Amino acid sequence: MSELINARNSETRIRTKFLATVSSIALLGYLGSAATAMASDDSDHPIVWIELGGQLERNGNAPDRFSPAFFNQESPADLAVEGSAQRPPPFSTGFDGKISFTPEGSDWIFSGAIRFGKSGTAKHLHHQSPGTPSAFSTLRGHRYNALWQAYADTHSSYRESHAILDFQAGKDIGLGIFGAQGASIFSAGVRFAQFSAASDTTIHALPAYHAHLVKYNPGKYTIHTGARYHYTGMVRTSRDTRAVGPSLSWDASLPVAGNGSGMTLNIDWSVDGAALFGRQRARVHHQTHGCYNKGNNEYCSRTYTNPPVDKTRSRTVIIPNLGGTAAISLRFPVAKISLGYRADFFFNAMDGGIDTRESKTLGFYGPFATISIGFGG
Repeated sequence: MSELINARNSETRIRTKFLATVSSIALLGYLGSAATAMASDDSDHPIVWIELGGQLERNGNAPDRFSPAFFNQESPADLAVEGSAQRPPPFSTGFDGKISFTPEGSDWIFSGAIRFGKSGTAKHLHHQSPGTPSAFSTLRGHRYNALWQAYADTHSSYRESHAILDFQAGKDIGLGIFGAQGASIFSAGVRFAQFSAASDTTIHALPAYHAHLVKYNPGKYTIHTGARYHYTGMVRTSRDTRAVGPSLSWDASLPVAGNGSGMTLNIDWSVDGAALFGRQRARVHHQTHGCYNKGNNEYCSRTYTNPPVDKTRSRTVIIPNLGGTAAISLRFPVAKISLGYRADFFFNAMDGGIDTRESKTLGFYGPFATISIGFGG
């Protein structure tokens, strides 16, 4: 029989938070559109735009799981519990903000943007198998001891955060391929990225009970006894990466409905890339302990403790970064509301190994929503 005890699934709470964020943005968008409707028709284009939003992102490529030697003795059901407890949350939530400035009489655009996200979870998972008598004897009568049952019990916690900052200068190339109200902006600048993750896991397991049978004068005196092996393993990790480098991006917008003087419905998309140079760090501590019980003995007959393993690694890395967005936006003269999907991949961004370095590609992809307000002009 298998049970999951006190398991906390963060996915439902994350979805709820994101829906609340989107609802808030939609309300702000309505207020922004109402304000736009009252704006004068002959007002100039804003020179400053402020954009705020939120996103729900799926996290790709989890770090390696701790797999001590006693895992080789365990059942698939026990291993499933121990592996699931170490799995990071699949989603993160966060916010993004951007401010852009266009000098009067110029088609240059200067911008600064930030995107931040985080996730975390704590779990307690337990699996227990049907028991076998640990020891009993018959000598013209019967005596039974309690059942011993194979089990796996895991406590774990995990937290992660990521932040991406961009500073860019761009220019509308003015090809006219998207019409008078369309836009095609190429930008260059600098991108800074920071990723961090930490975990703490403790595993207790009794993977098997081995029964033995001894007979003396069959039918009169029979002893069933056995051996039990208890194990404990623990691991703590802390990982982080910081990198900075040049970036390029292309942002485009194509009106599909509406008119230039009022509201328009647009299809927006962007493609961006960067080459980031930085340092990747990982700190790992783990240890295992074993205990052997024989017969009716409730105490350990033999024990072992593997020496603690402490690994500290630091490495200079180059992180290629590719990303893009696709969105639908409702545009007004001094406001914009967008709903879309974003994907961002940082190749070889994190050291996800336990005893040896293991480069992991970090991926963040999912829906987002933003609202923009223009000032000045």
